[in-house]
Amino acid sequence: MVDEVPGEPREHMDVLLSFLLPFAQQSLDRYGGFYPFAASMAPDGELQAIGGYEGDGEPTPSEMLGLIQHGLHERAKEGALLVTAVCVDVTLPGEGEFRLGIRVDLEHRDSEPITYVVPYRSTEDGFEYGEMLSYAGEPHTFE
Repeated sequence: MVDEVPGEPREHMDVLLSFLLPFAQQSLDRYGGFYPFAASMAPDGELQAIGGYEGDGEPTPSEMLGLIQHGLHERAKEGALLVTAVCVDVTLPGEGEFRLGIRVDLEHRDSEPITYVVPYRSTEDGFEYGEMLSYAGEPHTFE
């Protein structure tokens, strides 16, 4: 039997959050946006980045998100995943200064899902980020 990575669910989730947020910010700086992408942690602690598309044509961001969520769900049913994180470039509701956000949906096999949002806006000097928000997430992988 494979040893499980030590730590609490929140610590495992924080590893993936720390992995995805800088990549999302780099993508914004370089390309002005990004397609949905993800990362997972296996029970033994191995991390895997997930993204890209190898089919015909170019999927919409919504289609890409669906493909990622479906793939993670299938791998979770096999017992291959401990934690998943899906990162999406979103438009925020309301009329505040920050109309865009980086959303990271985190799910742990042994805990409740949580969603983080980092609001951002474009400025003359690049991007400015607001304070990170968190709230209860929705299960997609481990339902």
